Amino acid sequence: MPQITVGNLDINYQIQGSGDPLLMIIGLSFSLLDWGTTLPELLSKHYKVILFDNRDAGETSRSTQPYTIAQMAEDAANLLDALGEPRASVFGVSMGGMIAQHFALNHANKLDKLILGCTAAGGTCSEFGDVSGLLTGNLLDLLFTPGFISSHQPKLTEFIQTTAPFHSQGEALKRQFDAMRSHDTCNLLSNITAPTLVITGDRDPVILPQNSDFLARKIPGAQQVTITDASHGFCFSHPDATATAIIDFLK
Repeated sequence: MPQITVGNLDINYQIQGSGDPLLMIIGLSFSLLDWGTTLPELLSKHYKVILFDNRDAGETSRSTQPYTIAQMAEDAANLLDALGEPRASVFGVSMGGMIAQHFALNHANKLDKLILGCTAAGGTCSEFGDVSGLLTGNLLDLLFTPGFISSHQPKLTEFIQTTAPFHSQGEALKRQFDAMRSHDTCNLLSNITAPTLVITGDRDPVILPQNSDFLARKIPGAQQVTITDASHGFCFSHPDATATAIIDFLK
């Protein structure tokens, strides 16, 4: 996959499709591989899909010092500049959705439409479940429902084997986690001006669905879609429903 130098980072990225740009921002620890292949392929039939690894994840540079979610949003904005894209719609999931919120607040001139997946405003207005599996590597129970796991075991085993080597570890994971813990847009959401779609799975044990309810209430004019029988990894388990919601919103 290509890399591009953005400030003091070498950012690993991938572009699929053509058309209006859609920048997709992945969550804590994960690399661009964790989107799976189906959802990016579905979206790339309609848009120029830009995937990338956040700092301290995948094949993007490791950071030399602590940073904030707002700085990670700056990375995303700088990546668009480096790729010659003056504006894009942005879809962020989990921590990537937190980054996307700061992108919307700090780089509104670069944003067309905003899509927030299974994410939260942070601070005191959010409710989180058990995220320890993200730190221990016990991911399946956090990402998928028991029924999906039992009926897709070989596919999920292959998925984890492919993606796990690119997950953040050690100090890199700690820096990302510390940045996520300091995220707080509770009193800033009303300042988001971009048309916004909020998506969640109804059985998410990590970032509970009521966090999406809060985002949808506080962001002016936000639309909301809840995917049935879906957990935190709905982008992988329910790619068709996810793609349909995004394509309908971006039309």
